[in-house]
Formats: sequence, structure tokens, C-alpha cells
Amino acid sequence: MNLSRKYFVAATVIGSLFASVQAQEIATWAGFRQGAASFTFDDGAPSHVTDAAPVFDKYGYKGTFNLVTTWNPNWSGFQGMADNGHEIASHSDNHGNPMPDNESASSRNTINGKISQNYGVVTLAYPNCKSPSASSVSQNYVVGRICNGSWQGVPDISGKDGPSDWTKVPATMTGSEGDIKSTNDFTGQMQKAIQQGGWVSFLTHGFQGKSNGYATYSPTDLSAIDGALSWAKQNDSKIWVAPMGHVAMYIKERKAAKITEKSSSATSMSYTLTHSIADNISKYNYPLSIRVKSSWTKVSATQDGKAIEASIKDGYIYFDAVPNGGDIVLSSDGAAVVDPGSSTSTEPSSSASAEGNPFKGAIEIPGTVEAENYDVNAYSHSQAKNDGTAYRTDDAGVVVAGAGYAAGYTTAGDYYEYTIDVKAAGKYKVTVNGATGNGADGSVTVSVGTATLDAAIKNMGDWNTYTEVEAGELELAAGKQILRLTINDNNLNVDWIKFEGNGELVKIANTILMDAGAGLIKCQIFDMNGQLVKSANVFAGSAQEAWKGINGTLRNGAYVMRYGVAGKATQTIRVRK
Repeated sequence: MNLSRKYFVAATVIGSLFASVQAQEIATWAGFRQGAASFTFDDGAPSHVTDAAPVFDKYGYKGTFNLVTTWNPNWSGFQGMADNGHEIASHSDNHGNPMPDNESASSRNTINGKISQNYGVVTLAYPNCKSPSASSVSQNYVVGRICNGSWQGVPDISGKDGPSDWTKVPATMTGSEGDIKSTNDFTGQMQKAIQQGGWVSFLTHGFQGKSNGYATYSPTDLSAIDGALSWAKQNDSKIWVAPMGHVAMYIKERKAAKITEKSSSATSMSYTLTHSIADNISKYNYPLSIRVKSSWTKVSATQDGKAIEASIKDGYIYFDAVPNGGDIVLSSDGAAVVDPGSSTSTEPSSSASAEGNPFKGAIEIPGTVEAENYDVNAYSHSQAKNDGTAYRTDDAGVVVAGAGYAAGYTTAGDYYEYTIDVKAAGKYKVTVNGATGNGADGSVTVSVGTATLDAAIKNMGDWNTYTEVEAGELELAAGKQILRLTINDNNLNVDWIKFEGNGELVKIANTILMDAGAGLIKCQIFDMNGQLVKSANVFAGSAQEAWKGINGTLRNGAYVMRYGVAGKATQTIRVRK
């Protein structure tokens, strides 16, 4: 999730008035949302790896998966989930009734020895809803989870500062034996959390009709969870969906942290974000969402000399930063700067340097981003539809487009992300090739960090007639970073996004007529990433004839053609089919 893009909506009038007078503010919930929700899963079922994780990854959300260490969980499968951002937590060694005190430490140590994850094991979910001693929990974990709060005399939804006892965090049971069975049940609880400005959690075992191993109690309809996550994605500006341990860390850090202005000028501001609650359980280094008042219209940011994302909305600069993670420096010129007191340097950047998990390697810019080549699992796609091309295993609406593919079956709010490698900093002209059979034009947004452009998708009466539209220019930093393509209207197809500009060593011919008569011409065709896609000898009297003679099997798009005849210098021109 791109937390820096979410904006604050005051839960109460008093809260709004109080916030409005603060020069800098830490958000109650990540992204200045209004409430939080956590989905937790007990027993380490096979279906958690094979069925639950893909559903969460589809929407870009992460859950908490609680393992019983002696029940032979799929360690490699859960490690893969941890690598993708899910929280792997403890559900004891033997699922005792009750769980003995010594298993608080032993199960934690076992999982930490098997699973590598950013924050270690910080959550314990009690088997049979019966907790060991509070001291054994608090000495080993950030949070201990019970079952329904109402079963133990506490609210089912915690307030903004969490429960009164962190060894008794409630989670409402789902499934056939629980109170939460349908999508509406899930979304109803999340709506209450938003209204109350609080935090709701769910407790799930296995799923109906899936391979659940020991997780046979109170099976849940997985489609109900899918529907709940779809609803959450549509209301992402209001509800923060995150693992239980991460939410707990955020609350504790937010209550303890202080953001202090260190220096300020017309073009630069620096801050420190600190707390003193780190201990042997956790460094409490989960990012906090911050906003500071400013009249700037452009911003970039660093923490400890490294670029972080920042954005501007309604007179505030928004960014996420790690407590005790080094000085935060904001610059009004859109170029990342370093605090004068620091020895660290960084290249100018319009966005945070970043790299995802590219499908076919980072895409070089200048060049063309094929929409179907989004990073692995880096998308939010609401419709479970595609053309069955088998081009992607993580198929988010891939459709046939001419001789190639495109992204389709889209819904407003869907997005795709791509790792790009910008070869030279500067301005790039952006062109989008898209299609729609809607009754009106639609649009998409192309963004890299804080730089964004909207591009129209022209209505040509069907989804197979693609039209190129120049969207404008984006100013990009050099290096690897994440491009996001956001769909703004339903039922739009996107074939590619082309970037032209700095470093593009393509000569544009003013004329395509050669000064020799017809003859045998050697032609080489390259894509916009510089890869040779076709080579042939054709009989022609002009570059135009040569292009027509060689492009028959090429898909629509832009190419570079190098051509020449014996005894003469070769020519290079940009061509389009």
C-alpha cells in the first residue's frame, strides 16, 4: 500500500479543530485513515498458504498467520508469505488447553529460528482462547490475542489507543461457529471501526471446502473474506487493513513518539521523530504517518539521507517515517536534499527510489512499459476475469491485443505497478495506448512517486481499437523506482505506456526518401527498449517502402528501424505501426 497517498478525514469536530492548530502531527491511523482492521488466522493451515494469501495479495493487503510449531506447518510456504509482507505469529507449541507459560518463549524462539521477517514474532494468539500468565506474554510479545472481547467482558472493537490490557486484544470469531459469516458481517464491523475511530480484528481458522489440516473448527467461507477485502479496497481512504502486530506497534509508537522541528527555511525543513520504548521484544520501528503544515506546491523528502515518498494536500505535506530512523528533511524544490549537518548525499529525485519484483526485469526508460508486464503480484484488480492467455500466473485481467497482450477487465480504482529504471534524470513525454467500448472516454493516471499525469482513453466503440494519446510530461529522477498505472473508469484496456525524452539516441529523419533507386535494403527493427525484434533484406526504393515490407508480423506500436544499402551509411529512424 502507498500510505503516503492517503489523506486525513477528521473523526470528530473537536479532533479537526485540534489538528488544525498543529504545525506537525502524527496520524491516529496509518495514512490518516479513520479506523483499522486486522485479519488473523489460526493453526497454520495448508489453505492459509494456498488460498488465503493469494486473496490478500490480490488486494495488496496483509494478514496475521498464527502457527502451532509442532503441527508441521509449511515453513517454506509461510516464509514466502513473510517475504511478501504477511505477519507470521505464534499460536503455541502444542495447542494446549490452556497453553503453558513456558511456550510463550519457546514457540516464539522456534518461529524466529524458522521464519525471517521484518519485525520478528511480536504477536501471540492463545489456543482455545485461554491465555497463559500475563507476565509470560508481556515479556515476549508486543500483543497477545484473545477471542471475542464480549466473551471476556471487553469491547469487540478497541479504541484508538488500543485495549486497556495488551495481553487481551480481542478478535471476533468468523465462520460457522462465529458471529461473522458473510461479507456484510465483515464490512459491518469495519464500518463500526470507522465510525468509532477504532480497531477491529477477526479470528479465522480454516475455510469451507479447502485443505485445512488441523484448522477444522468453524470453517469460514473464503469468498466472504474476498468480498470484505474488496470493500476495504474501495474504502481504503477510511480503513487501514494491516497485520495485528503491525497495528499494535503503530499504536504504541504513536503514543510514545514525538516529532520535533529541527530547522526551517523558505526552501527546506528538517525534523526528528523519536521515542524511547524500544526493548528486547521490538525496536518499535514501524513507519508512522506524518503531516506538517506548509504552503509549498512541490516537495521531496529524505530520512537519514535516503529518499522517502512525500505528497501535498490541502496545505499539508504528508509522508511516512520511521521513529529513531534519522533526520527527516523536506525540500520545496522537488529535489531530495540532505540536512546540512549530515555527511550523507543523495541524487535528486522526484520520488522514492524503489524496486518491486519485476516480471521481466526492470523496464528501461526511455522505453515502453507494456501494461501486461506489471511486477509480480503488484496490482489491485477487482474483477476475476481475463482472456485465459496463460501469459501470467498472477493474471490480473490480461487480454489479447493484436499479436500481444494488454491489461483489461478493469474497474475504477484498480492499479498496476511496474519497476522502471530511468537512465537519465529529466523530463519525459508520456504516451498511453488504450481502448474502451464504453459510451464515453475514460482516463487513467500514470504516477511515479509524487509526479502524476492523467491520460484519456478514447472511446472507439469497442475494446480492440487502440488509440495513442499524449498525456504530457513527467519529470523523473535517475534510477530504479515504481510506476503506478491507476484506472479511473470502469472497463478500460491499456496496451502500453511510452516514455520519450532524455537519453533517447534516436534520430528522427526529416525525410524518408533515399537518394538511391530501388534496391535490396538491409533492415533491422528494434523495440523502444533497444532490443532487436526483426531483421530482413527487403526490396524497396524508400524507407517507407522498406518499413511496409518488414512490419507485417509486428504488433502495433513504436519501433526504431535501422536500414541501409551496400556502400552507403546506415540510417536510423523512429517508425510506428
